[in-house]
Amino acid sequence: MKKILLAVCAIAVVTLTGCKKDENDTPSGEQQQGEGIYNPGARIATLATGDETQTWVWAGAKLDRIESADHDGNATGVQQFSYTGDRIVSSTQTVEGVTTEMRVNYSAGSIASIGVYTGGIQSLTATVLHNAAGKINRIDIDVDASYVNTLLGMLTGFGMGGSKQGDKLSLQSADISTTFEWQGDNVSRMIVSADIDAGVTMEDIAQVVNLDDLLGDYASLASLITGEQPLTVTLRDTVDFTYDDRHNPLQGFIGMLDPQVLSANNYTLTDNHGVADITLTISVPILGNYPVSRSVPIVRVTDFIYTYNAAGFPLTVSDDEGNQTTYTYQE
Repeated sequence: MKKILLAVCAIAVVTLTGCKKDENDTPSGEQQQGEGIYNPGARIATLATGDETQTWVWAGAKLDRIESADHDGNATGVQQFSYTGDRIVSSTQTVEGVTTEMRVNYSAGSIASIGVYTGGIQSLTATVLHNAAGKINRIDIDVDASYVNTLLGMLTGFGMGGSKQGDKLSLQSADISTTFEWQGDNVSRMIVSADIDAGVTMEDIAQVVNLDDLLGDYASLASLITGEQPLTVTLRDTVDFTYDDRHNPLQGFIGMLDPQVLSANNYTLTDNHGVADITLTISVPILGNYPVSRSVPIVRVTDFIYTYNAAGFPLTVSDDEGNQTTYTYQE
């Protein structure tokens, strides 16, 4: 059931960012010039994971674009940045022929909102709020459900999509917000709250969970169940962060507003503890409706191990599941 939750919540992440997490930081002694002005102390040249390599192309001091390729070197996408003066005001990303634009709106030099557009139509709005110290402390996400359903219909290999009949997750509504708490220049805690109303097919459910565990005595009836089934998720998730004292090369870049890119240092441990209340109402022809409810705890402590260059910027970061990211920097 947890995989269903993660797939549903990934909707907001995929549409908000349009790309991987990528942001930068300045070394101590150098001052950040304000939100949307990306002036890193070390400019990333490449950022590589096991699945993808990103090449960061700079035009002087400005990040011009990020070119992505799979592990075989095949191009998978390009993210192009536009500026007003030194401030990033938009980015356009094309992946498999689908172009998504992110537009950033400012008020008095601070990010006020971010809009995501596909084909010129606004699909998502993120309203950004700040605390008295001027730090981002809340993001409210308004998702256009009809757009998300169209997007999921185009995706292949997505956790809840791409069934042989073309069935897909069918989002009805989503109320999502994220709150950040700070300790100095690092986010100490992130609290995610989401109320999601969606539909999902039994075939898609069977791809990610054991129907006997999910439906119990009703599992034998799964073959009779057709069409999308009502699914609601109430998520309350809290993540606490522990940091090192080295420079975070991802701080300050607009690509994604999350603790990694908001914080000055690199987190070495994340303590994830929350709960997801999930109700799936199974509609069986002739027999009627059968609600199945689960309360799923979210508990995960992840350690991150870094190697650094002489300037104190990461060269590699590995987690306790064996995932590794490798950085190179411009000379």
